[in-house]
Amino acid sequence: MERLTSFSDLLELQQVDSLIDKLREDRLKLPERAELREAAGVAAATASAHSEVYDRLRAVERSAARVEDDLTMTETRVREQERRLFAGALSAREADHLRTEVGNLGRRVSTMEDELLELLEERERLDVDEKSASETAAAASGAERRLVARVAELEAAIDTSLSRYRQRRAEIAAEIEQGLLRKYVQLRKHRGGVVVGEVDGRVCGACHLQMSVAEYEEVASDPIPQCINCAAILCL
Repeated sequence: MERLTSFSDLLELQQVDSLIDKLREDRLKLPERAELREAAGVAAATASAHSEVYDRLRAVERSAARVEDDLTMTETRVREQERRLFAGALSAREADHLRTEVGNLGRRVSTMEDELLELLEERERLDVDEKSASETAAAASGAERRLVARVAELEAAIDTSLSRYRQRRAEIAAEIEQGLLRKYVQLRKHRGGVVVGEVDGRVCGACHLQMSVAEYEEVASDPIPQCINCAAILCL
């Protein structure tokens, strides 16, 4: 049976496929990709922390505004009742009732003033915390965006190389006999890795094992010689 040719092209095809495999693996295992995952986690955590502080600050501000409104209304009520009390023309019973009400309102004003002061102090603390959390979240988000851009840049560079090698692969494959190419593709599919090797002194270039003289003569007579040890296609 006549030996198929194109073995030198097949060897080059193997080299190009190996380069393509390496580039694809490099693309998947970019160190910056792991850095990006970590940065994305930090960005999400800091954004969540900022959101939590921001929500607490807004809640305290709402509470302070509500207490301040109640305080204003109560102080207005105190002044109104005091004017009535000092205006006279009240019965002793009415005057006693007003004095009791003014006293109760005064105590309520004092309580609300204390509550408002605590809320304002808490708002001041939270305002500082919110600004700090906002800056931290912004820095983390910026770091994530820079890594996204860096990964995209590296991927684009690898994709350019992949495109060039795939084009070269198509050119080489077009020069190889279909039977030999099918055998190569089949081996690559089922075995992966290096499936073509040059022979040097009966040593397979794929598995680096030496064949005996008889073994070598046997495989050399095949149209598509294959290593008896690893089944790689041999370039004799």
